[in-house]
Amino acid sequence: MEIIRGFIQRKMVILLAAVVLVFFVLFNSGFFGGSDERVRVSCVGDSLTYGSGVIKTREMDSYPAQLQKKLGTSHLVSNFGVRNATASADGDVPYIESNAYKKSLESRPDIVILMLGTNDSKTYNWDAKSYEEGIRNLVQTYRNLNTKPTVYLMISPYCFSLDGSNIAEYQVQPKVVSGEIRDIVEKVASEEGVDVIDLYSVTVGHEKNYRDGIHFDAEGYKLIADYVYNIVK
Repeated sequence: MEIIRGFIQRKMVILLAAVVLVFFVLFNSGFFGGSDERVRVSCVGDSLTYGSGVIKTREMDSYPAQLQKKLGTSHLVSNFGVRNATASADGDVPYIESNAYKKSLESRPDIVILMLGTNDSKTYNWDAKSYEEGIRNLVQTYRNLNTKPTVYLMISPYCFSLDGSNIAEYQVQPKVVSGEIRDIVEKVASEEGVDVIDLYSVTVGHEKNYRDGIHFDAEGYKLIADYVYNIVK
């Protein structure tokens, strides 16, 4: 009987904790009639934001999902990632033509975390001028929203080819990501007055956390979430 009683007590404690957590989430979101006071974080990007590499568990393991866990109920983190998306309007999948882009503009963000570039580096997409125009336009558009969000521009993560060649999976060019794209991101961020989050330096040397030289496993996305958390918290 003591064992059963102890088991029931533990279950009750867990249930109570869950109820309290749900209450705080609903309270912060304005469910009980108040205003929604959560800090809104909109994560904008490509498959590295969407969560490719952990597709089956992306609601838990993508970097925005893991960032939500770390920030807690005081924040609302939304994932507006689009697989294959480019910053360039001339790319094969321009982000500005996606439904996710439209939703991100309507998300009333306090913070925007913008990361696009890996797909722009593909052999059939790469155009430095078009990329710079696209990423600058996105930064300016988000900064000019009515909520006047803080915009962070992220340098795309380290990537590599599995066979040691100059071309990685999906025709991504690692040297373009580490060179021209990085330079353009830093230039645009400086000229537009937004902060840079350098994911390249954070992820280089972590080959074990990649699925295909481009996308990450859960631990790889945790690495990104932890770094972003320390900047935006």
